[in-house]
Amino acid sequence: MDDEFTARAGEYWPRLTRTARLLTGNSADAERLARAALAEVYARRRTPRDDAEFYVRRALVRGFLRSRTRPFIGTRRAPEPYAAGRLDPLTEVLAALPPRRRAVAVLHHWDGMSHREIAALLNSSPGAVKAHARRTLKALRAHPAYGARSQVRPGPVPPPGIPAAVLPAVEEAGRTRRRNRRRTTAVLTTACALLLVPLALGAVRGTGSGGGGDTTPVARTAVRVVTAGERVAAAPGAEVWLTKDGKHWSTPKAPNRFRPAGKGAGTAITLDSDSVSGTRLFHSGVLQGVREPSRVELTTPEGTFRATILTLAGSPGWSVWYADTRLPDGKGWLSEITVKAYDSAGKLLAQTGTS
Repeated sequence: MDDEFTARAGEYWPRLTRTARLLTGNSADAERLARAALAEVYARRRTPRDDAEFYVRRALVRGFLRSRTRPFIGTRRAPEPYAAGRLDPLTEVLAALPPRRRAVAVLHHWDGMSHREIAALLNSSPGAVKAHARRTLKALRAHPAYGARSQVRPGPVPPPGIPAAVLPAVEEAGRTRRRNRRRTTAVLTTACALLLVPLALGAVRGTGSGGGGDTTPVARTAVRVVTAGERVAAAPGAEVWLTKDGKHWSTPKAPNRFRPAGKGAGTAITLDSDSVSGTRLFHSGVLQGVREPSRVELTTPEGTFRATILTLAGSPGWSVWYADTRLPDGKGWLSEITVKAYDSAGKLLAQTGTS
C-alpha cells in the first residue's frame, strides 16, 4: 500500500470506526465495515485527494445500508444486535430506527453534517433527508437524556492512527476488487455507451415551433447534488465540474474554462454558449442567490429548453445549470437567448437579458 494512502487511512480511521460503531451498534461489525470502505476506495486509485474522506465515508454508509438487506460484507452471517453506547444514552434511540433513518441520524446529529452533504452520501434528495431528520429528531427529543442538552453534539474522536494488522487486509481486499473490476470493465463500458449515447443525443430538446422538427418537450428540470471536482458528462464532448470557487467546463474547442461564483450579494444568472459536435450548442451558467432553484429555462427562436441544475453539497449559496440544443443555420442567433430561473413555487428568481 502506498505511503500517501496509508497516511490518509490513519487519519480517517478513528472517525470512520466511530461512525461505523454508531451505525452498527458493535465494534466488530464497525471495524469490518470500515475496512471494507477503505478497500473500496483504495481499489479505485484515482480518488481525488481533497475529497478522499468523502468517498470513504460514502462507501461506509452505503455498505452499512447494503448489509441490512443482504448478508454482512465479506461474510454469510447476519449483523450482530445493536448495543447502545454506555457513555451516550441517546444511542438507545438509534437501535430502534430503520437503517436509512439511523444513517441520517448519525450523520446529522452525531457527525454534524448538513442535509445536502448527507444527500450526496446517500444519493438522495435534500428534501428526503430533511424528512428523515425531522422524524429522528422527534425520537431523540422523546428520550429522557435529550432534555439535558438542547441538541445532540458530535462526540469525541480518538487520536489518528490505524492498527497495523488492518492495512494488509485492506490492501488485499483492494487488489481483489481491482482484479474483478478489470474483468468486467469492457462489458460495462460497451453497455453504458449503448445506453447513454441515445440519451445524450436526445436530451433537453426544445418545445417551440421555430423550425426544429426534432424537438420534444422535457417533463422537468433535474437537480443533482455533486461533490467538488466530480466531472459530469453534460453533452457530447462537454464536461462540467464544480469546485468551491465556481464552475469549470470543457468543450472540444474551449477546454478547461472557469467562471467564479459566490461573489457579492443578490441573485444573478450567467450564460456561456459553446458549439460541440458540429451540430449542437452547449449552454451553461452560474445561478447565485439565497433561494434554491427548481427550474431553469432557456428561451430561443427554436423554442424553450429546460436545463439540468448542479449544486455542491453543503448549500454554498449558488448552483450551476447546463443544457444542449441544436445549432441553427442562421447567424446572430445567440443574441436572442434568454435564461430564467424559478423556485419550486414557480416564482422567478433571476433572468438574463438577451445574451
